[in-house]
Amino acid sequence: MESEKTISVAEFISVCINIAEKSGNIIREVYRSKDIGMQEKDFGQGPVTIADLRVQRNIEYNLKQIFPGLEIQGEEDPATYAMYEPTIKPDEVPRDLVSQEFLNKHHDKRRDFIETLRTTYPEVTPAGAYFERFNVKDAVVWIDPLDGTSDFVKGNLPAVTVLIGLSINGSSRIGVVHSPFSEADTSKGQTLFGTIEQGLFKTDYDESSTDIAAYRGRTLSYLEPFNHLAVAADDHKFVVAASLSHFSAQMKEIIEIIHPVEIKRIGGAGNKCANVALGRVDTYMHPSPGLKFWDLCASEILVKAMGGIATNLKEERLTYNLGANVNLAGLILSRSPSHHSLIVRRLGTILTALKAHFP
Repeated sequence: MESEKTISVAEFISVCINIAEKSGNIIREVYRSKDIGMQEKDFGQGPVTIADLRVQRNIEYNLKQIFPGLEIQGEEDPATYAMYEPTIKPDEVPRDLVSQEFLNKHHDKRRDFIETLRTTYPEVTPAGAYFERFNVKDAVVWIDPLDGTSDFVKGNLPAVTVLIGLSINGSSRIGVVHSPFSEADTSKGQTLFGTIEQGLFKTDYDESSTDIAAYRGRTLSYLEPFNHLAVAADDHKFVVAASLSHFSAQMKEIIEIIHPVEIKRIGGAGNKCANVALGRVDTYMHPSPGLKFWDLCASEILVKAMGGIATNLKEERLTYNLGANVNLAGLILSRSPSHHSLIVRRLGTILTALKAHFP
């Protein structure tokens, strides 16, 4: 029965890494062509390019072919990309880049750490078990084919990411975030992937390397998590990632309420979450509407895997339920529950006022 189908976590991650990185090659190809085909979406939803459409077509097609019955939800309207033929072929997508043995080994080394997370993340695999498979009927894949389209159009390439996230029973559980363009060399990229149970991993990507054995043999670096139980000092100065393209005077005023604070305006939701996960900033705040499920499902996992936490402005955990309103009620994402709580305390009564702006 369709409802009884299960998918291997290791295989799913392997497939998503490869598809995301090949999608990065499509994004580079479109950018280098000088004909990105930029158009404005209806209702002020921002720009879309040929790269967005081609990538979503490829990701959706391949996931449906490789994992039949898996629900796929993406940012772009299917009617806008139906004319593009997939250029990534399912039979050329490696399914063994990451082994279940590798993931289980890291799950074992995190057992004590996971116990400290259990109150924050009740969705984690029960004690003593491994996160090895998930049921198709419980899962939804959320795709942002090119997160940071406004930055892509402007040439701010390091802000661009490809986001593939998996929710199970509404909770984000697996995230793959590929950055096609590094700061130093736009021919080289980086992929972050992980789960709460197995942790966060980083691997470099070079578009010029076509040898499949070398591709499979790449280093997958485990990132040591933050101290989930660390208590933030009352006078802690927050380094906050905030929007580069959607930043208003009101947003600046709200974020400055948590002073002392340093605001770093960074493009792309996936890129901002990666900056939190990599320890470059403390938190990512978006005190207004605008973010959607496909922006955060994959991105949030990077921070959860490191021991961080994300809520909307109502102080509710983020959920990604099929059929629900895909608009998030703002965002406070931070490297630890203590940092998050300190931000909430500093916001004080303004947070109550902000909650009123969301249904």
